[in-house]
Amino acid sequence: MNKNIVILKGLIYQSALEFLWNEGFVGVPYAGITNATGSCEAVSNVFTLNEERFQTLSQTVQLHLERDIFLNGLPRMFSTNRSYRRDNKQWVSDGRHLNDFELLETEALDTDMKWLLKHCKDLLNYIFITVLNVSSKHGLLTPHEHHNLYIYYEKGFKIITYTDAVEVLKTKFKIEWGEDLSSAYESFLVDYYDQNLMITRYPEKIKFFNMKLVREDPPERQTCECVDVILKNSGESIGGSVREYDYDILKKRLDEGTMITQLRELKNMHDGKPDEVNAMFDDYLNLFKNNPVERAGMGLGFGRVLQFVMGTKDIIPF
Repeated sequence: MNKNIVILKGLIYQSALEFLWNEGFVGVPYAGITNATGSCEAVSNVFTLNEERFQTLSQTVQLHLERDIFLNGLPRMFSTNRSYRRDNKQWVSDGRHLNDFELLETEALDTDMKWLLKHCKDLLNYIFITVLNVSSKHGLLTPHEHHNLYIYYEKGFKIITYTDAVEVLKTKFKIEWGEDLSSAYESFLVDYYDQNLMITRYPEKIKFFNMKLVREDPPERQTCECVDVILKNSGESIGGSVREYDYDILKKRLDEGTMITQLRELKNMHDGKPDEVNAMFDDYLNLFKNNPVERAGMGLGFGRVLQFVMGTKDIIPF
């Protein structure tokens, strides 16, 4: 691997952690082998293990972070862990991830959407400024790469809603409200606005069960308090949300969602006991029973950030 790429990886990783430590986050690692609670990011491409007990390779530690900030009274936590994805023929794979990549996840108490948007922006800008400063001294980027990174850093982030995005996309694509945004759609939107984007308020049905529902939405257009940060060339680099704090809503969305259905199918194939899956989430759900806790968090793919920094169309292993 090219020496400059190795150094850039280290610089991006180090600057992200430095930012979080400076912001008062406590960082801890988590296990890479988990049960359903750690394989619920994208069940359609989860790795299952050939063991007697139902276990998978972790895709996210989000629920663990939520648990630990709540139980230990730590207002801000983060973790960097490997996230594992496979191409599963049973369901449609999103095709946007490597099989194995480094994921940074953060979680914070007493936060809202305004805080989350600023958190994502400030973290990325800290990384970009660090790379620009070091590159200026040591030539890590080519002049073209350095110029493009600086230009898009200066332009900042444009915040739009999912509904705004669909209206723009309708001018070129056949897309209906409620569909997920493909990488081609994301690329078109970044070019259309000529800025990196923060897309908020995606439909509830295509997002994770613990994303907070927007209370004023009509049922037919129910959205979540969430954000995807879309960078030029690399697409979604961050996905985050305000977390749902109403126990009844959390349980209903979990029980009726696609994720739990897919997990039950996997569990049924593994040992014929699909009914055990729901109970795996009981400890998490019970944290918020008669005890609403406002919180928010996000996950950042380091490889996506490196891809944007280098201005390449190809995913770079990280």
